[in-house]
Amino acid sequence: MVAIELLDAEGRPDAARTAAVSAACHQRGVVTLTCGTWGNVFRFLPPLSISDELLAEAFDVVAEAFAATA
Repeated sequence: MVAIELLDAEGRPDAARTAAVSAACHQRGVVTLTCGTWGNVFRFLPPLSISDELLAEAFDVVAEAFAATA
């Protein structure tokens, strides 16, 4: 599992961006989760059997989702 806590420019939990990033990933077929007390933790849980190529493709989708919601 990889988890990232998202904060806004003032250091406050950014649940809105977390939800937007997760939704953008889901639209492209990459399943992610959000969690945390303030809903600002983005989680990515690839299976242990994932191929290197598929993992790289999934991380490209995640990176594009972060860029699109900046």
